[in-house]
Amino acid sequence: MEIELRGVRPGDSDVMRLAEGLRDEVESRGAHNGEPRPTMSLAEAVQRDCDTLLAYADSEPAGTGALRELEPGIAEIKRMYVVPAYRGTGVGGRLLDELERRARGRGFRAIRLDTHDRLVEAVGMYRRAGYREIPDYNSNPRSNVWLEKPLA
Repeated sequence: MEIELRGVRPGDSDVMRLAEGLRDEVESRGAHNGEPRPTMSLAEAVQRDCDTLLAYADSEPAGTGALRELEPGIAEIKRMYVVPAYRGTGVGGRLLDELERRARGRGFRAIRLDTHDRLVEAVGMYRRAGYREIPDYNSNPRSNVWLEKPLA
């Protein structure tokens, strides 16, 4: 299987479809602490991103992830998602590596993210990639795991 990564605009239709898939999966797995969806629309949220990637596996959209500046020197990974059929194929790892590379290129010294412990596959991938648990940095009521990785 060939995996191709493309930088795309934040509102790309495939990115939006995959981001909706992420929201649906979070809710179906109870990975939201019973909290309702954010009041900010998904379209509004993606416009805050500074880098958005789309992964294609054999020409099919297979995953997405984005970066945004959290604060000077700190990037945040947003809406990282791999279509279930492509999990375990390297798509997630490729996306994560490229997001980290882009964050370094923008001069960020660390990268953070929030997730939920019910998203076992994602938490495992992040930990294998060197992310370590940190205290809650953003008060996201739908998360219960906060991770960071130095980029030096």
